[in-house]
Amino acid sequence: MFLGFKLIEVWLAFMFFGAGIGAGTAAFVAWLHLDRENNGVLALTAAVVVGAGVVGAWGGFEYGSTIEVECCAMPTKSPIYYAALGSAVLANAAGVVFAAARGFITRKKQTPFHNTLR
Repeated sequence: MFLGFKLIEVWLAFMFFGAGIGAGTAAFVAWLHLDRENNGVLALTAAVVVGAGVVGAWGGFEYGSTIEVECCAMPTKSPIYYAALGSAVLANAAGVVFAAARGFITRKKQTPFHNTLR
């Protein structure tokens, strides 16, 4: 963080990518199916949730920085709070949508595991 960058765009990019990678990694691990997926699907899942986390961080920061505060009042939440919240929400939403789409597409395929409940 203390690399000597003076441009605000560099600091914002570090924040967006840092929040996006953190939230995306957490969402990837939360929706991970190691026993049923090949490497291509795992890589695509990781790319989708990390990308959604970065976009969510950017969107949350933009939302938080444009909130107007009433006269003589201090904002209770900073734009960085909204960036972290946006990255977590969007990364998890992307994980849910991706897992649901994957389940819908592969629902008719037979799994290699024998179902003893039927």
